[in-house]
Amino acid sequence: MGKPARRRSALACVLGAVVLCGMLAGCVVAPEPAPEAPEAEAAPALPLEQLAAFSGIAAMNAGSNCSGTLIDTGTASGPAYVLTNGHCTGDVGRPAQQTTLGIEWGGTAEFLRAEGYGERLTVEVVELAYSTMRHTDTAIVRLDATLGELQEFGLRAVPIAASEPAEGDAVVNVGVPVQGLDYDDWVLRRGDCTLGGQHTLIEFQWLWFGVWANDCPGIIQGSSGSPLLSVDADGEPREIVGLINTTSVGSTAAMGGACWLNRPCQVTADGAVMVEGTSYAQSVAGMGSCFDAQGLFAIGGDCPLPVSSIWAEGSGGSFRGGGEPDSTGRVPSTSFVGAEAGEARTALVPIGDATACLEPATYAGAALIDLPAGGEVWEQLGVPLPVDLPTEEGRFMVCAVAGDDYAGAASQLFAVDRTPPVAPAGAVVEDAGDGAVIVWPRIDPPEVSTVRFIWGDADELDCDDTASFQEFFTVPLFLAADELPVRYCVYGLDEAGNRTEVEIVDIEGP
Repeated sequence: MGKPARRRSALACVLGAVVLCGMLAGCVVAPEPAPEAPEAEAAPALPLEQLAAFSGIAAMNAGSNCSGTLIDTGTASGPAYVLTNGHCTGDVGRPAQQTTLGIEWGGTAEFLRAEGYGERLTVEVVELAYSTMRHTDTAIVRLDATLGELQEFGLRAVPIAASEPAEGDAVVNVGVPVQGLDYDDWVLRRGDCTLGGQHTLIEFQWLWFGVWANDCPGIIQGSSGSPLLSVDADGEPREIVGLINTTSVGSTAAMGGACWLNRPCQVTADGAVMVEGTSYAQSVAGMGSCFDAQGLFAIGGDCPLPVSSIWAEGSGGSFRGGGEPDSTGRVPSTSFVGAEAGEARTALVPIGDATACLEPATYAGAALIDLPAGGEVWEQLGVPLPVDLPTEEGRFMVCAVAGDDYAGAASQLFAVDRTPPVAPAGAVVEDAGDGAVIVWPRIDPPEVSTVRFIWGDADELDCDDTASFQEFFTVPLFLAADELPVRYCVYGLDEAGNRTEVEIVDIEGP
């Protein structure tokens, strides 16, 4: 997105296979995949004359290549903090409902990374003060310096907006994108944008509230965590109003798999809808209240950042409903742990507006379960609980609350999908030299998350007998010259376990 000991997921293997295939030269794909939307290009480099105004924006490397902003806490003697995304600081690998507070952390924040400017300032990351992808994709990272020390160096810290902006407001995005760029071109880039509406968003196993749609240009890998800034009449940054955290640019509905990685969906009255060509920024309004008079980060009081008291050890996912297994053989189930051991209640509900898990009425009549305290990421401590999904298509949440802490409840996402994949199955055939070939089945999660295949003499092979097909893991099929020609038959399964038609690929000999 439980297992007795969390193993490397089938998804990780699939994605690894996709990456490996993409790196191979001379691939021929049959059949043709669905057309993809054009990828975004990087925004223009920030002009040097604007560097001083935007000098508080850094290239972050505290878990992945991202961007972040030096926060003006109002206390020069206090620690220097950077605001960025939770997925930039390791939350992709943590349970989706967990909140991380006050742990030692590493990495760097590099300021003044502008085109044509030679003097840069690199500051070490020493603490993850706050990080989560639960209901908000937000992290606050403490640096190995005081705010005053960085201000004396000439960096301009930016305050966080106390209240939400409005739809239609003009904003500026400045970050350090990296995707498809040479290292020397990893520099501050500026885009001028307009805010769209504010939405609840789903992507993969994550649910985020208060996310602003926007038309910022050049949102690509590395843009994550970069600020949306309100500016004054002179173009000087005033406040941070949002953090870029995802985009649907580069994806189309024809690809299928809405709400998957890099295919975010807006929660609507009809469930969830992917809007093409749209970027999103996580709301940060009021987070300036999360710092005390000494400039130290502090949860509680007026600080709006959520803290989970319970989270799921599994990742939810898509299934065909009725207890049927998904494409990996996993049946719908979950297990919960808490910040502290105690009791919990759970409920399965339609997604609705995605707030039901925070409402006391959701748990009326729910039975109590024992809740162990959470442990290491790779341990399962919670008791597995079956999830009885309906067979009608739709999106659902398993809600879980520890005691009466409704604000800290978990909202684990499930989907019932009984629609055959949009993407077809197929194969990639690569020349291996000396007349041999390597055959990769085409993987395109979530629409083709895994495949089954068989090969042999075209006159003898029965491609309708799918019971004899074998499962693909990570190793491609190698066929020597004396084994050719062959017929290769393959079908795919989407994440939920729905099948494609069988595709036939005839591989000729040398």
